Amino acid sequence: MTGKSVNTIRKIVEEGEKNNGVFSTPGKHRKGRPKKDDFDLCAIRQKVHFFYTVPTLRNLLPVVKEDLGFNGSREHLRKILHSLGFSYKKCKTDRSALMEKPNIAAKREQYLKIIMHNRNLPQELQKQINFLDESYVHSSYKLKKCWQSIEVSGVRHNISKGKSIIVHAGSEKGFVPNALLIFNGTNKNEDYHSEMNRANFTKCITEKLIPNLTEPSIIVMYNAPYHSVVINKAPTSATKVADVKLWLLQNNIQFDEMMRKPELLMLVKRHKPEALYEIDQILGDHGHTVVRLPPYHCDQCAVLGNL
Repeated sequence: MTGKSVNTIRKIVEEGEKNNGVFSTPGKHRKGRPKKDDFDLCAIRQKVHFFYTVPTLRNLLPVVKEDLGFNGSREHLRKILHSLGFSYKKCKTDRSALMEKPNIAAKREQYLKIIMHNRNLPQELQKQINFLDESYVHSSYKLKKCWQSIEVSGVRHNISKGKSIIVHAGSEKGFVPNALLIFNGTNKNEDYHSEMNRANFTKCITEKLIPNLTEPSIIVMYNAPYHSVVINKAPTSATKVADVKLWLLQNNIQFDEMMRKPELLMLVKRHKPEALYEIDQILGDHGHTVVRLPPYHCDQCAVLGNL
């Protein structure tokens, strides 16, 4: 009458007698597919990029399970790779692997160490982490391409009249009040990097950010040249010999007067001090700490740009 086997009916009856007529829904307590946040996805992307051998699901799955604690299946990993923009296709060469330099990995470790140390402090001793970045908006942006007829010439491309450069800082609690700086660019370049310089950035820090930070904070920024103006800059190959010798004397480094420039520069390289940045000193005088993102970490830079 039910269309089911005798064993199935017997199991249902036994469950009803055992649970006083309460039946469980099949599949109701199944675990869903494990979800991955942006940090996990970035970690998986880096594992593929830094894989020394040719990355396949077969050899990639045990690595992400051991190193990242990945608890998904092989098919789940395949779908994640597709969502990250990877595709399974024929290799172009026998050996084409992206290798990370040790100094870049060391800078990432330094960055994470500072952030984690702050998070592990008692709540009352933790510093607020503020992320600082700049971007721009075209006031009259003109597209470079449009649909045109083959016989009739289309509209002319006009250069944008200008753009507004925006500088701001914020945290998980929101943007820093009254710290927004907006000014108009004057050149015709497409981006803002020629307008955003040392003077404008320093003005933003001293006049907008510092007066509106009510307590010592950690300021996270990336490695733009105007973010990293060095105070104690060491001589380079473009420095005159007399200036190289003067730098060596000022730093109490002995040298022979008969040494030529290549030998003097080797001495400079051997005794080159750790860089001191102008912005770090300005913010440090007010109790703030500057942390720079590791170089070549585009995902983190994109996060700053989207704040």
